[in-house]
Amino acid sequence: MLAMFSDAVDVPDDVPMSVVDEITRHTPGFTAWQQDSWLYHCGDGAAYLGPAGYRELQAFPEALAMLREDHQRYGWTQPESEDFLRSLDREGEPTAYLFRCLHCGMGLASWDIG
Repeated sequence: MLAMFSDAVDVPDDVPMSVVDEITRHTPGFTAWQQDSWLYHCGDGAAYLGPAGYRELQAFPEALAMLREDHQRYGWTQPESEDFLRSLDREGEPTAYLFRCLHCGMGLASWDIG
């Protein structure tokens, strides 16, 4: 079986190259509609927990806040963002990818549309 690895995209400056190397060369990636993107926090790669819909993300309010901030950067209105978040589906599209910081436990998320 061929292993799939994540690309080093949007890596914060405080993440050592050894961590980037571990994720891009030794950590199996995940299947995404678009290109997968690993998340980082506290100067390290976060643990990938899996795909998530709105229901799963409700247990991670900081991850939902992260998605809202991302939408705001794209110019989405608050109602547009909330409608989108409520449409997230763990098994379908659109979806979110849930991560957890290995150091502080903060929930992190990215979103994807096929």
